[in-house]
Amino acid sequence: MSSMELIKKLRDITGSGIVDCKKALSENNNDIDASVKWLREKGILKAQKKQDRETNEGVVSFYNTSSNTDLTVCKIKCETDFVAKNKDFLKFAENLSKSIHENKSVNQNGTYEDLSELTINDKSINDNLTDLISKIGENIQIVNYKKYYSKDSIFISYLHNKYNSNCSKIGSVVQIKTDNQNSALKLADELKVIAMQISAMKPIAIDKNSINPKIIDDEKDIIIKQLNNVPEDKKDQIIQGKLNKFIKENTLLGQALITDPKKSVSTFLSEISKNNNINLNITSMDLYTI
Repeated sequence: MSSMELIKKLRDITGSGIVDCKKALSENNNDIDASVKWLREKGILKAQKKQDRETNEGVVSFYNTSSNTDLTVCKIKCETDFVAKNKDFLKFAENLSKSIHENKSVNQNGTYEDLSELTINDKSINDNLTDLISKIGENIQIVNYKKYYSKDSIFISYLHNKYNSNCSKIGSVVQIKTDNQNSALKLADELKVIAMQISAMKPIAIDKNSINPKIIDDEKDIIIKQLNNVPEDKKDQIIQGKLNKFIKENTLLGQALITDPKKSVSTFLSEISKNNNINLNITSMDLYTI
């Protein structure tokens, strides 16, 4: 094999630059395996230097969303939007979320520290990450992940402005508990708007009862400080009215439906439940953003 053929082969294997491949082959008597090892060792040094750099971009990667009963979401960050759209980065995100999903010994949710035993394509997660950092040239961090599964619920997910079929900068998952999972699954397309609602309107809670009491107290303090020259006998009524408005605008069930503002999400869900003779109750929601 000619020197250029060897360089091309080494580039295809490692993704390293021409100069680095040429030097690796020179240092290792044109031995491909030894050159790969040499580049990996050098790459690790480069990767370690890059792992202190700030990451403000990245993707939320979804896997197996078509099932609506069993899916996984993983959040991965990088330094630039350019890399977030890079095919190698997106492929890593897809492989990672798939591996987490299929590995039954991995906790239901966690961070990078919970994935130390995970392998992707027969290589450790750490080696995969190091290889990708070396190849792409940016710091990459696995932030967190979550696996969704239930026998009495369906999960509706949504990715906003997708980079590909599985990755985006904004994604959401809503869990809807039901007394008839099979019937609920047939309504998944109709219920998609609720997941879209979470991504678009970013509610802080499902309903009034699930809002952190401190948030209500803080909002009440703000309202009181804004009331100037209001008669004392009117204050309580005004405070309660403003609090009710705040709760309505910031809870998923209270918000106006994005596709039909004349009705609330709660009304929309009740109508679907009634029309299909099925119980549907939102029990959890997650918003993922980069």
